Amino acid sequence: MLDDALVDRLIAEMAYEMQRTGPPEGFPAFHDIPSGRYTSQEFYELEQEILFRKSWIVAGRVEDLAESGSYFLFDELGLPLIVIRGTDDVIRCFANTCRHRGAPVVREQAGTVRHLRCQYHAWTYGITDGSLIAVTDERDFVGLCKEDRGLPAVSCDTWGGWVWINLDPDPVPLLEFLGPIPAEMAHFRCEELRLVGTDHRVMDCNWKVAVEAFQEVYHFRFIHDRGGFSVLDSRGATMGLFTHGNSRMVVPHSKEVVAATPGRDSWRDMVEVPSADGLANIPGVHPIVHSTSYSFTVFPNLITPVGAIGFPILLFFPDGPKRTKLQIYHFAPSWGGGPYPPEWDKRMETFGTIIDEDVENLAPMFRAMEAPNFGGVPLSYQERRIWHFNETIDRVIGVEKIPEHLRVAPLLDAYIEQ
Repeated sequence: MLDDALVDRLIAEMAYEMQRTGPPEGFPAFHDIPSGRYTSQEFYELEQEILFRKSWIVAGRVEDLAESGSYFLFDELGLPLIVIRGTDDVIRCFANTCRHRGAPVVREQAGTVRHLRCQYHAWTYGITDGSLIAVTDERDFVGLCKEDRGLPAVSCDTWGGWVWINLDPDPVPLLEFLGPIPAEMAHFRCEELRLVGTDHRVMDCNWKVAVEAFQEVYHFRFIHDRGGFSVLDSRGATMGLFTHGNSRMVVPHSKEVVAATPGRDSWRDMVEVPSADGLANIPGVHPIVHSTSYSFTVFPNLITPVGAIGFPILLFFPDGPKRTKLQIYHFAPSWGGGPYPPEWDKRMETFGTIIDEDVENLAPMFRAMEAPNFGGVPLSYQERRIWHFNETIDRVIGVEKIPEHLRVAPLLDAYIEQ
């Protein structure tokens, strides 16, 4: 849980960050991140062939599979997949590919079925285990063994109300992979949240350029200026590096925000704050979430800036080495029946403005990286989550598979929270 000991530690870390005059003693110097990691076709192909096929990826929500036979399709990993709830109430993932000649076994994006039946030759599969249960004109096939021709299964699990898939047949278990994140997010009751709305974008940059923009607040007081002040004080940002490339960032509010908040004399005062939009808070969310910017990265492509009234999750999917699909899903506590509270429209619009301010910079940044005289990307101590992210990319792909001039040195193992 987000207990008092952790909260006290985070406050102490923010205080340390506020007063330090340089990086901690002994902190390693980062070499420049090679620009080819963002621009080269070779590196992109390694990511597609290995990284995204060995990672846990959010594919959808549990409530989208409300009954036996409910399914949705997922195609973001370059393979046609179907996620479906079986007759035993377990959610699984299969290749949406008939074992006869490769036609899809379902074609609609979502729905409910009793069987998975290819529309080409009507080979039919079970919804629970993907087994082949019927073959048209089976007498014409010599030596066909239906037991060997079931739909290929894909690793699938759930946490937080989200469905996660992993193309690795023997991945690290999901909860082990997530590390401390489920415990720290338990007070949000993620399983009970409901989708309010979406805001999807396409950005003209490499997917890592986009992800990295949300892993630091070094830029915040410049890009997100609010009439001469920022709502956050980036000098106090504290970063938690976790195993498997995941991480946490907690940033104190600026003095202007503190002064405008009843019950606060200092950024250290962690108080519950009513929503300025008039939206209901999730019951039981710790006051530190009200009084800071608190966010997580789940490697490789999920960012969530959590909030007491609900929050978005941001998913980044490569669409070639030079384009990124950003999918934003806003979640809120249940509002009962009927449409969602209209105040959420303003909330989503405000968040969209922040996204626009970030996105405006990403395409020109990426164009600069493509220039032959760009060199590499120098990172500061404050940007160490980005280095941790890149270290993990190399580790998952396999350092030996990456050209030497595109690698990053493993420097941060000693700084990972245990």
